[in-house]
Amino acid sequence: MTAPLLSATAIWRIAGQLRRVLPPVEYGPAILAFTMLRRLEQARPPPAKRGLAAIACAADPLRVLARQLERLPAAMRAIMAQLEVDGLARRLAAVGMLGPLAAHFAALDLSPALYGSEAMAQLFEELVSHFTTTQGTGTHYTPPEVADLMVDLVCAADAPGTRLALYDPAAGTGALLARAADRLHARGVMADLYGQELNALSCALARADLLLRGLRPRQVVQGDTLLADGHARQRFGRMLANPPFGLDWRAIRAAVQAEHAQGAQGRFAPGLPRVSDGSMLFMLHLLAKMRAPRHGGSRIGVVTHGAALNGGGMESGESAIRRYLVEHDLIDTVIALPQDMFINTGIGTYVWVLDNSKPAARRGLVSLVNAAALWRRCGRSQGEKRREMTQAHVTAVVQAALEGAECDLDVRDGPDGAPASWRLVPPEGGVPLGRRTGFARQVPARGFLYRSLSVTCMDHAGAPIRTVFTTGMETDPQAWFDHLVAPHDPTARLDHARAGIGCAISFARYFDTPEPSRPLPEIEADLRASMARLAAFMPGGMD
Repeated sequence: MTAPLLSATAIWRIAGQLRRVLPPVEYGPAILAFTMLRRLEQARPPPAKRGLAAIACAADPLRVLARQLERLPAAMRAIMAQLEVDGLARRLAAVGMLGPLAAHFAALDLSPALYGSEAMAQLFEELVSHFTTTQGTGTHYTPPEVADLMVDLVCAADAPGTRLALYDPAAGTGALLARAADRLHARGVMADLYGQELNALSCALARADLLLRGLRPRQVVQGDTLLADGHARQRFGRMLANPPFGLDWRAIRAAVQAEHAQGAQGRFAPGLPRVSDGSMLFMLHLLAKMRAPRHGGSRIGVVTHGAALNGGGMESGESAIRRYLVEHDLIDTVIALPQDMFINTGIGTYVWVLDNSKPAARRGLVSLVNAAALWRRCGRSQGEKRREMTQAHVTAVVQAALEGAECDLDVRDGPDGAPASWRLVPPEGGVPLGRRTGFARQVPARGFLYRSLSVTCMDHAGAPIRTVFTTGMETDPQAWFDHLVAPHDPTARLDHARAGIGCAISFARYFDTPEPSRPLPEIEADLRASMARLAAFMPGGMD
């Protein structure tokens, strides 16, 4: 495993040279631009002899840089333009900083043989984490073990010799696509990579990686995926995404609502989530990119936060989207990941696997895998990332998900709180050596649906009060009301107009084991002892 390209200390040292020229928010783009120049010059055979070293010692470094940019192939020039190298270089040259900065990067070995795509993406993520506060949570970098998990689940059926098209609608720097391509290549599966990314700098890095792989850089389109699909005429059999959490889509609300109004002709027919978090819009976009089952179908791996599972009430867009997924039997697997896995967020995260051509044995069922206990501490914390999964953890999750297994984890905690050892055991079988926790369950998808019933009654002043109840789908609303509510309040009315069906996925329902109730005699004995202690403090005691 390679070390990060630049430590935090080195990054700040470079930033210190830029303070006189650029605002802090532009430190990252400037460093990325020169990182890419060094990367590209080392990736071109034979190794360039001029490059940044020539710029560093030139009397007119700006002119030397301009000549070198002109000699680049058209695709490379387009990437450099996207990184805004020319404008940054002019500002640096004006204060005598272009040469020293070029000298710093000329001393770095960023050759593809030494540092792969994942390491480059990790560098960019650290730069964003250090220098800006305006990026969305988890916008750019997917932890490698999460990428491996998604690839193994989504592409499990792809045999050696297969060539497939892999798509990411929130491609960032291309790290997820690159990691996926490398993992598939190790299995003898070739992948053509496609994507779309809003941020110009991130898109440039993703395109540079495609260029170095011998693929067409323009297969990663720059633009807002939710506003305009850059691959509108294409459908994909394999898709991966780690869309930004907490994405506010207020600025494009009119366009999204207009597409929603088109119904099945648009991408957002099932429902619209709250404007403060558009991550589920990416899920709907991915559904719209699925190939029809008669053409082979599609499998999707997408990372979400917990609100995608159970956020919003019955009438919310989130609930409507989940209900659509359940009623069309599109959910294959949902995995709860350990906390603190991502650099820019410590909140709970989940991996969904969606499939529109599930085998007969899995139809109507969903595999839930609670991998929250499978982690170890990182050797070096990065932002919010303090935990990571090993390949053994990934293998256990993949096996449980693909087999639809029912099993628990027997975990022995270490002194620092991290699991010291673990093993898979049958559910509720045997005596655990450590802490037992539920790991994998296969549940009916329709079990996520619920009825929302609204009951209106009058208070003492005659004002109406509305109370909402939730019941299982097997409940008859009128029978429930007649048996449980009407006998106790003659003013109550069941509001049929407000009744509806909601959908929520609760891991706690299937994995949380409540503590057994204490025996009643034990509770009574404790109460008597407590009363006796109280009586001892009262003047004269108690009769």
